[in-house]
Amino acid sequence: MEQKPEKASPTPPPIDTIEGTLEGFTFRNPETGFAVVRFRPDGSSGRLSAVGHLAQLAEGQRLRLIGRRVDHPRFGPQIQVESFEAVLPTSVEGIRAFLASSLVRGIGPATAERITDQFGAETLRVIEEQPERLREVPGLGTKRIAELVESVRGQRDVQEVMVFLRAHGLGQALAARIVKRYGKGATALIQANPFRLADEVIGVGFRTADRLARELGLAADSRERVHAGTLHVLEQAVRDGHCFLPRGRLVESTAQLLDQPVSRVAEELADLRLQGRIRVDPGPELDPDGADSAVYPKLLDLAEQGVATRLAEMCAAEAADLAIDAVRACTEFELQSGMHLPVAQREAIHNALARPVSVITGGPGVGKTTIVRGLSDILRKHDRTLLLSAPTGRAAKRLEESTGHPASTVHRLLDWQVGTGRFLRDDQNPLQGDLLVLDEVSMLDIQLAYHLLRAIPPSMRLVLLGDVDQLPSVGPGQVLHDVIVSEVVAVTRLTEVFRQRGASSIVENAHALLRGSIPTSGPDDGDFFVIEARNNAHVRELVRELVARRIPRRFGFDPQSDIQVLCPMYRGHAGADAINQDLQDALNPTGHELARGSRRFREGDKVMQVRNDYELDLFNGDTGRIVSVDAGEGAVEVRFGERVIRYPSSDLDALVPAYAITVHRAQGSEYPAVVVPLTTDHYVMLRRNLLYTAITRGRSLVVLVGPARALEMAVQNHAQNDRHSGLAARLRARVAAP
Repeated sequence: MEQKPEKASPTPPPIDTIEGTLEGFTFRNPETGFAVVRFRPDGSSGRLSAVGHLAQLAEGQRLRLIGRRVDHPRFGPQIQVESFEAVLPTSVEGIRAFLASSLVRGIGPATAERITDQFGAETLRVIEEQPERLREVPGLGTKRIAELVESVRGQRDVQEVMVFLRAHGLGQALAARIVKRYGKGATALIQANPFRLADEVIGVGFRTADRLARELGLAADSRERVHAGTLHVLEQAVRDGHCFLPRGRLVESTAQLLDQPVSRVAEELADLRLQGRIRVDPGPELDPDGADSAVYPKLLDLAEQGVATRLAEMCAAEAADLAIDAVRACTEFELQSGMHLPVAQREAIHNALARPVSVITGGPGVGKTTIVRGLSDILRKHDRTLLLSAPTGRAAKRLEESTGHPASTVHRLLDWQVGTGRFLRDDQNPLQGDLLVLDEVSMLDIQLAYHLLRAIPPSMRLVLLGDVDQLPSVGPGQVLHDVIVSEVVAVTRLTEVFRQRGASSIVENAHALLRGSIPTSGPDDGDFFVIEARNNAHVRELVRELVARRIPRRFGFDPQSDIQVLCPMYRGHAGADAINQDLQDALNPTGHELARGSRRFREGDKVMQVRNDYELDLFNGDTGRIVSVDAGEGAVEVRFGERVIRYPSSDLDALVPAYAITVHRAQGSEYPAVVVPLTTDHYVMLRRNLLYTAITRGRSLVVLVGPARALEMAVQNHAQNDRHSGLAARLRARVAAP
């Protein structure tokens, strides 16, 4: 294939420096600092739009802007600000306008004129160095003088903070957030302990704070640095799904990060424990050999202990009698539905009705949905209340569609309050109902499990439903796995496959994969295909061809709404980021566009919400279509079903292109067609449970694309459930205790 020469990148406009006055705001977001302002350069009768992190400034402020002049195709001439300095005026007219602006409290235009008439161009020097002379101005009392002096000095203090932060390599946006958080005292606070930035300011990670600390001369073995490094390692472990780290591993990892002796890190653990920032459990229940204790973040230790305690209490309690004959109820359901319930399904329904807590687990096509339908029918006939819930919005929607019974997210079930960040439902205000079925429990992390169990009253039965062979939750813990292996709860394992859909190769390959068999293509007119690729570049080429042309042409699927590419990870030559760019160019090549870092958002693009927003009723995993792009304000509008939601610049990090997403993002979802690229570049993520989760997301078609070696690596790597979690041990210990 002939390679076209690359187009030369256009030369960026030169850096320019402009002084003038900020006259007003066209758009501002105080949370991110981004703003579009109306700026009047000195000596000019016209205005210029300035775009950058300027939201913390005020109208009337004089600035020195450093940036690039551009001619925006829609908004005309503007300067894209890379940095700025607040400057005090030097002319009498400028000083008068400054004093009369909103930057200075208690001074109006008339008083500003009297002050400048008295001191002329020396006015600002007098205010800062000889404030007692302000009594010479008629009408200025002690209180107004104090406010005037504080305002003028405050402007200089904030500017000095900005200069200090930029001198140490912090960008304009980050510096603005720090000034907003700490005000004029930021410099002193940061010099005392720069690591507080990593805890208290969004966007400042440990490495940034550590670099700043070293530049400020903080000792490499200082207590502050060791504490911050230890908590950083523990936080990273939580992001990887762990509830705790063994003490030895935590100490060694921190010592390596800080390039300090293990002994220096170990001696500071006691102080972190005294501060209440970590919990250390030395008991044998988590480490039978007693060789290493478990170090938890405080909140995760509380959550794990709470889950273990509550489950143990529920297992030991006698839930209210539902007065339902399970055997007779199952028979009646069979007669009404025309279904035959095998022994395992009857056992699952019996346990759900008779036991305070029970677990039902199994893969695709084994009848989990039939059991929930049966429970719904049985409880309705006996005038009992059934609650259905799932950890995510898309999982709850699937549950409701498949059973015909209303279902909600756990957050909605527990009445999450956006303003306070709390659940209204708890042990003081419990849920109302007779039986709760929680679906997709493999997605439930330890903290959400804790809040849910607190809200379940003693009279309510709990059924945990899920596929333990899928990926564990994105958040910390492995609740479903731990409850099952604890062997203190009644567990029904469903293994017989019923949902064949004409001998579905998707279901057959999913179950065969769990036994260690490599997936293979089904018949030519089937629903499962394995396409071998020569190398990583060929994988990417095939995925683009399959999604854009071959699958729509052969099966009639819409490439945007019906086909979902599921990748092991975002990075890599055939990762989700690269494939998103390919499919965006192939499926939606034109339209208004907005760049955000390496990502582009274009009208017509398929996008995904990647965090829960309960105020907007949007959830992690919800997909929509961009209907408009406002490049001037850095905003997009996205259609989700019948609703159109506007995302200002500050909220764009909640959106990602969704032609390709990671398998983790797809948990709880189901798609008409799924394409899964596998490459050896993804080796750190190639695991059997990841491939199994990807395959079971496809409803009517699954296509695996990659070298045979990559597929073999995924099947052979059966390492899973290797998270550090103490729930199973704690649950066993509490049930065994008198």
